[in-house]
Order: sequence, then C-alpha cells, then structure tokens
Amino acid sequence: MKKFTILSLATVALMFTACGDKEKTTEATVEAPVAVEATAPVVAEVTAPAAGSDDAGKTAFAACAACHGADGKLAALGKSAIIAGQSSADLLTKMKGYKAGTIDLTGNGMLMKGQMANLDDAKMEALATYISKL
Repeated sequence: MKKFTILSLATVALMFTACGDKEKTTEATVEAPVAVEATAPVVAEVTAPAAGSDDAGKTAFAACAACHGADGKLAALGKSAIIAGQSSADLLTKMKGYKAGTIDLTGNGMLMKGQMANLDDAKMEALATYISKL
C-alpha cells in the first residue's frame, strides 16, 4: 500500500509541476476580412414518389425486404406466410390490423405494428398493390 501511495503522490506532483512549466507564447493574429460575393444557394429538390404509384410501393417495401426478402418470397423470421402475390385487399386488411394492434398472426404483431406506424393509408395501399404484383 505504501508503494501505491508514494507512486500516486509522485505522479500527481509531476502532473502539477509539468502544468506550471509551460510558458504562454501564443500570439494572436488578426486577418483582414475577405469580401465574399453573395450567390444564390444551390438547392436540390427531392420529391417522393406519388402515393398511388408503383414507385411509392417499391420505396415503402424497402423496409419490408429485410425480413420478407427482396422479392417478398421469404417467410419473415421463419414464421410468416409468403407475402408476394397475396391479394392487395388481403394485404391491406392485414397491414391495417397490424397498425391498429388488433392482429398478431405469427407472434410478430408488435414488430409489424412498429413497421406500419409510419405509413398512412395511401402508402399502405401503394405497398399492398406493389406486394401483390411480386
């Protein structure tokens, strides 16, 4: 214990000594302001696909592909039915049920509820239409 205490005190003493030895030799320099011409900012316009288009469904499906596969032909987490090719009406009913938290077909109801939370009715319709065509 004495060695530890002596070593600790020596370390602290060196730290304080080293901090006090430094001379402050920083010089402040001031540069003259540079004139800058005002230009119009470049703004890239990003538009989301229309909710009823296949592009909107494809865009929304990107989040689904992680579990259901890029073509919708994968049983999500080894539990779900294949969603590719199901009728859009059936898919839409399931999506709305998951969003409302009223269905849980394979034990993934809470996961699906979270996935559907950010989709409005138009996006769900576009997604259901897209999946039905896979």
